[in-house]
Amino acid sequence: MSARSELTPQMRDYEAKFTDAGEVRWLPYLMYFHPAGHRSATVNTDASGFRYSEAHGRRFSVADRPGAGPVRLLAGSSTVFGIGASADSWTLSSRMTEHDQRPEPWLNVGGRSFNSTQELTLFTLYRHLMPEVSEIVLLSGFNNLGLARLPASVRGEHGAFFNCNQFFEAMGAGAQQNQGRSRLRRPRQQPPAPEPVPSMAEQIAYAADLTLRHLDGWRALARDLDAKLTFVLQPLSGWVREVGSPEEERLFAELDELGSFSEVYGDILQQQVCRDYADAIEAGTRKLDVGFVNLGPLLADAISEDQWLFVDRIHFTDSGHDFVARQLLGAI
Repeated sequence: MSARSELTPQMRDYEAKFTDAGEVRWLPYLMYFHPAGHRSATVNTDASGFRYSEAHGRRFSVADRPGAGPVRLLAGSSTVFGIGASADSWTLSSRMTEHDQRPEPWLNVGGRSFNSTQELTLFTLYRHLMPEVSEIVLLSGFNNLGLARLPASVRGEHGAFFNCNQFFEAMGAGAQQNQGRSRLRRPRQQPPAPEPVPSMAEQIAYAADLTLRHLDGWRALARDLDAKLTFVLQPLSGWVREVGSPEEERLFAELDELGSFSEVYGDILQQQVCRDYADAIEAGTRKLDVGFVNLGPLLADAISEDQWLFVDRIHFTDSGHDFVARQLLGAI
């Protein structure tokens, strides 16, 4: 039996519909979002595709809330969505609601594989479904940095997004079909020369600038809502510790054979990258007067040597979600 099947059997449910190879629901403005109305023992989504939070015997989501009292929002990408949790009750938003002494529940506003543009767009598109918002925590950062190495022609003005090659290929095919219906045809063009991969310093500068640009949009919205706003730089396994627990190391080795996260993003896993990226973002948050937390070092100080935190290099186990939720509540 593989390490993933033995240690994280819940990942099969995510791979069925919540990965690029699963069910991608293509949507205007957002590009893609989760399947709507999905039901399983592992993950459930509401009529708009948001994952349910579950705590204190209640279940609630952006589009399905019992009552209309104020809420707190946990926004971000797949880590916030809760990839790795064995049930809705083990996501960060659920565990934060469970442990928070304040009465407002935490809504899950995570979008799998979203960049900062999509995170902000998601909130603006569904703001009308939310009641009074007293606090927003934006736990994000990795996807912008991971996508910053793509060519400038792909990044455009607002940053690259996952699945962008599929999008551009489909748009190109559509353009060719339209040209075929016209009497005037454009001459064939030579493919562009390969663009050099930016240095890590350039990637960090670009990703931090993009993150802060969109954080300024969150700041304006939070100010209008009279809501507290905190940006939390999400942790990668390598940003917490260089060598993981025995379970993590087994999983990482198997994942490297299957798809090699470390081969693609291994340079980002270095702790110096975390420090440089965090410094750049924190400097910007001070200018914006927005709270900032670098979660990786906080976890590193609190974690025990053999504590199993990650199901892969970016997503958490059930106990990992609970541990991170407690640390996060103490930091914000």
